[in-house]
Amino acid sequence: MKDKIKEWLLSQQSEIDRLIASAGITYYNANRTQPNFVYDIQKCHHESYNLIRGKDLCYDRPGTAFSYSLWYQPRRINTFLSFFLDKLIQLEGQHIEVFDLGAGAGAIQWSLGLIYVGMKRLGFNPPKITVINIDTSPFMLNYNRTYLWPKFKESYPEIDENFITDYEVNSWSNERNLETSNPLLAASYLFDSSDNKEEIAKDFSNLVDKYKPNTILLLTSKQADKVAFLEELKNDFEYQGFTSEEVTDDNLIFSKTLNHVNKLRTELYQRLKINELNRGASWKDYSYSGLILSKPQAEITFSYNKQTISELNIFNPPITVRREVTLNKKQIQASENIERPVVIVGPAGCGKSIVITEKIKNIVEQEDYSPDLEILLTSFNKGLIGKLSEWLDELLDNEKFEIRYDTNFHGYAEKSCHFIFKNSKKTNIRLLHFDMLPKKLGGIRYRGLVNHNQHFQILNEIIAIVKGQEKITNDQYDNILNCDFLFEEYHRVIYGLQVGITEGLDKYLTVQRKGRGNSPSLQRNSYRRKLAWFCLTQYAKRMHNENIQSFTLRRHYFYSKLKRQELVKKYDYILVDEFQDCTEADFEIFYMLIKDPNNFTIAGDLAQSIHLGTTARIPRDERMDTRRFFRLDGSYRLPVRISEAIKGLSNALVKKFGNDEGVINITPYKGSPPGSRPIAVYGENSELLANKVKSIFEEYRIYDLNQITILEKDGNLSRELNQRSINVETDSILSLKGLEKECVLWSTNIPLEFEKEVFEFSYTIVTRTSCILIIGLTEQTQNIYKKVLGMLDKERIIMWDKETEMKFETFCEEYEQQTIIDED
Repeated sequence: MKDKIKEWLLSQQSEIDRLIASAGITYYNANRTQPNFVYDIQKCHHESYNLIRGKDLCYDRPGTAFSYSLWYQPRRINTFLSFFLDKLIQLEGQHIEVFDLGAGAGAIQWSLGLIYVGMKRLGFNPPKITVINIDTSPFMLNYNRTYLWPKFKESYPEIDENFITDYEVNSWSNERNLETSNPLLAASYLFDSSDNKEEIAKDFSNLVDKYKPNTILLLTSKQADKVAFLEELKNDFEYQGFTSEEVTDDNLIFSKTLNHVNKLRTELYQRLKINELNRGASWKDYSYSGLILSKPQAEITFSYNKQTISELNIFNPPITVRREVTLNKKQIQASENIERPVVIVGPAGCGKSIVITEKIKNIVEQEDYSPDLEILLTSFNKGLIGKLSEWLDELLDNEKFEIRYDTNFHGYAEKSCHFIFKNSKKTNIRLLHFDMLPKKLGGIRYRGLVNHNQHFQILNEIIAIVKGQEKITNDQYDNILNCDFLFEEYHRVIYGLQVGITEGLDKYLTVQRKGRGNSPSLQRNSYRRKLAWFCLTQYAKRMHNENIQSFTLRRHYFYSKLKRQELVKKYDYILVDEFQDCTEADFEIFYMLIKDPNNFTIAGDLAQSIHLGTTARIPRDERMDTRRFFRLDGSYRLPVRISEAIKGLSNALVKKFGNDEGVINITPYKGSPPGSRPIAVYGENSELLANKVKSIFEEYRIYDLNQITILEKDGNLSRELNQRSINVETDSILSLKGLEKECVLWSTNIPLEFEKEVFEFSYTIVTRTSCILIIGLTEQTQNIYKKVLGMLDKERIIMWDKETEMKFETFCEEYEQQTIIDED
């Protein structure tokens, strides 16, 4: 049988060659009018050399699969043919399921399809075959599904209902009623990433242990370090009882010239002038190393009448249902209820908010839903409060509580809410945005909305008065006598460091302004400090006397009321998410609200302290002496390529904070959700930029994108995209901190209010996405962002077109590492 099938396969070389070329022609004709098509294809071919340079190939450009198919696809098909020929003959008439991890453009599917058709044409009984193609690149999967496989089925109509194909960018959910299965795991280049090979290998070993396939096929690049790593895996699996066999060139079946593919490559070279296309492709692959691992006795492992494979999950999807999230060991430890203050720190996407909700669940269950229990959960983000309430609703026993949401002035439900346990006459879990604590808990009256422009106007009036009184006629003191500096100084020092106005000039003149730095300089007991004090006292008096609404003043009133013991401590537990926005005064409020400081938990990341900068601190007083630190690592939400691209920015923030224990380097995690490298795009103005962003969104919609979120608020760009029928929203990063969005567009046009926090601000924006990040550049790009752009890893950025590539360098500036040193 084998010889007959092999002879038939040899007769199909030319046809497979023709079909691959035909799919390429179809793709070319469908996409060649795209403005950046030639540039993209050129970059795809250039980046394909990364594999022989010992670097990663990212597979995240629109044309990646097209260029890949005209070089690698014939080689990969040829590599797998001999192996699957033997396997399918052994399983004649049975059923085989192949989980193809790192499926790419479907070479395994093509190999199986060819053998399946050959067996049918020759009168043999092929096994029923299910191929589950799993990859992080939707471009690769889609090219097989849309261009390659339809061509295959045109020539081989024997592909029928007994040859099932599935394509998944993450995980595979099996809902078919299959009786038996011979599971086979194929991992093609899964371990080729330059980082975290050990982490993926561990996940893969767990996968093998869970699903117990009788055969594993591993393929990787033929480079010394990767071959050595494959040898380590071989030893590990042999220890588990697998036998091993190398995949060698001796077994390759196809060897003729690729006439059709190479003819197309030549024609494309003449049209596109891409040098790499002038090289001839072949069936033989000199660049791989392969390994077959088999169990001595094959097992019929899965019986679907008894046990269903719910999912095969090598890549973590974005969080949709909280109760389905499995915590790792560090997260489980951090969520335990211990009688000590707890500090949970970690980079964006490491699961801090998940741990917070898990800890509340643990507390509630430990207390057996006691009607006397009182928990406060707060954060500075209304949207995050809403998300936390949804997660708690999913986690807790819904027969033991009810939820009541707060309503606003107009009667509409807000994000803040009350969880009330069965037989309880009070709120047992209170979720409340921090800026509402003074009103809801302290009874502080709010008289209308806060108008920041009004504050800046008042401060400018005060500055003019002080300059007149002090006879200041030059710009010598302008770096402190300006509304931006004084507005921050009031929040971060007068209120935040508990200096207060009533304490008097002497205290302000001598206080250590922790985290405020020496730019601008404000030495102790200096005339400069006196000038700032003159302005700040008048500002405080005007706010109080004229009932001018201020978030900070409301907190100040609340703080004073607690200090005077007009309010009684009431909460058994307090948990604060995004603690990096808390001043020392805010922490003091929590201490005055909690019965026992040992039941105080905070979670956050100082790298995202865009509201406080380096004045943000983890409390260091006797009430936190016994605190327990939990440091989470890995960004499980942020796509790995984005984590890699922003690593330099993350490192700069760690150094800026002086390696403070609240700032941790972002660590790319290879199991994070799929997503591309950040995409940089330039347009001279918002109109031209919007045209290109529309093209990007349409190409990358393949990642199941539905909306673009522009950060920071950019009304012009938002309107331009709306006019192009793109679903778009634009918001401030303060509103979205702690939340994730599927497609974030960083508009670098918008001025930054607090320039000292440019790193924290930029870092927080670029870490909001769970999939795609677009960096929008125009002639209005703010100079303040150019050092940040210069920190990004250019190999981990997709330049959208030639114009962007040429312009990007002009937007990048080198950054010399600095730390914010206190004057004292």
